Amino acid sequence: MRRLLALVVLVIVAMAACASGDDGGSGGAEATDAAGEDDAAPVRVATLNLLHGLFCPEETDSCQAPDRVQIFTELVEAADCPDLIGLQEIGARLEELLPDAVAGMCDGEYEIAWQAVNSPDRQMVLTRLPIVEQGYLDIVNFPWEAYWVRVDTDQGAVDFLTTHFASSSNNPLCAPGSSPEPCPPVCPPTIDTNECNAAEVVEFFDARPEPAALAIASGDLNARPGEPTVTRLLDAGFVDAWLEAGNPECDPATHVGCTGGGDQPEPFVGMNTQEGPGFDARIDFVMVRPGTDCSLTVDAIGFATEARAEPLNGMWWPADHGGVLAELRC
Repeated sequence: MRRLLALVVLVIVAMAACASGDDGGSGGAEATDAAGEDDAAPVRVATLNLLHGLFCPEETDSCQAPDRVQIFTELVEAADCPDLIGLQEIGARLEELLPDAVAGMCDGEYEIAWQAVNSPDRQMVLTRLPIVEQGYLDIVNFPWEAYWVRVDTDQGAVDFLTTHFASSSNNPLCAPGSSPEPCPPVCPPTIDTNECNAAEVVEFFDARPEPAALAIASGDLNARPGEPTVTRLLDAGFVDAWLEAGNPECDPATHVGCTGGGDQPEPFVGMNTQEGPGFDARIDFVMVRPGTDCSLTVDAIGFATEARAEPLNGMWWPADHGGVLAELRC
């Protein structure tokens, strides 16, 4: 009877081991891998057009750029130091101020990646993640441009690009003779510079020799949802992180969900008021294209879309744009 009971116990133990995959085969490894992927830290990214201040009166120091940079650093730390930050409109004064400011925030964990090209409207990436590759992308027509990095993350390789697409200040058609610079072949002559910029960014990502787990295009696109520029990115497989997270579309009446526009007097365009610039459009985006093996989950909130608790030397806001803070996970 004891032998029979012992045999029954051994059979039950063996069956339990097989059912749990605890047989030293691939089932146990797959379970461990899945658990590891679930535990992998998400990638947290933010974007903000920080306002170069080129058109601010000289006596305002680029619309109180030192105060605005300080407000920006406070926002970064309040957001628990996102892994990647894309900044647009880095003019000469911001170029002077940002290195020391960045070195002093988040325990000095950020590295600055950018190219100081001959442009008043440059783009900059701040990263807490190790850079594998980086580069400058000169999109058509002055002063529009982009900068990108590939970083190593728990989610795998991530390509992060920040850009400023054409605004009405220089947005000609790509038709021959219309544009001061010839548009690249990827842009048909029937589209304008703003949409061409989107086509150039898609072409850049499509040409990457090694696909990433996540490809991210962020920045001030100077286009609203439903317009051809945004549609071109969506058609190329990118998702709008703001909407993917379940957020409502921009409400111009309440300014909720909006990041740009407004109608405030110069030079401070509302940055020196608690109300702020009066955003009435959503033109700043985090667009994400997941890799082949990535089932994407997204959370997103506004970044720099609320006034400082108290004004800093009369300044309530860091810029005349709001941004987006997104958490991305495969």
